[in-house]
Amino acid sequence: MKKMSLIFMVLVALVAAAATAECRESVSGDVTTVAEARISSADTKAVLHGFFVKKINDNKYVFQDKTGEIIVDLNANGAGSLLADGKAEVALEGRVEQDLTFAGIEAQKISVLN
Repeated sequence: MKKMSLIFMVLVALVAAAATAECRESVSGDVTTVAEARISSADTKAVLHGFFVKKINDNKYVFQDKTGEIIVDLNANGAGSLLADGKAEVALEGRVEQDLTFAGIEAQKISVLN
């Protein structure tokens, strides 16, 4: 009986956590940090400032700001010429890509700031 009560309480806690996450995702407006992008819904506009720190392949890079790291998909935006050395600060505009296990950014515009 105690096991059933414990399982029930864990399930209630999971449902409550999911409901809270949905409430945070429904906040409108652009996201400006990696942390906000990770909890935003798909297709939310993202305007981020930070650095490319690692090249994964020709189209995917790891982007970092003061709140964390996220994978950025550059598609056909001339990604091959970017340096992923963490030294050149960039402004990144794009849309959040989100599913159950992955959060990323699909870049639409990249500007080197320095």
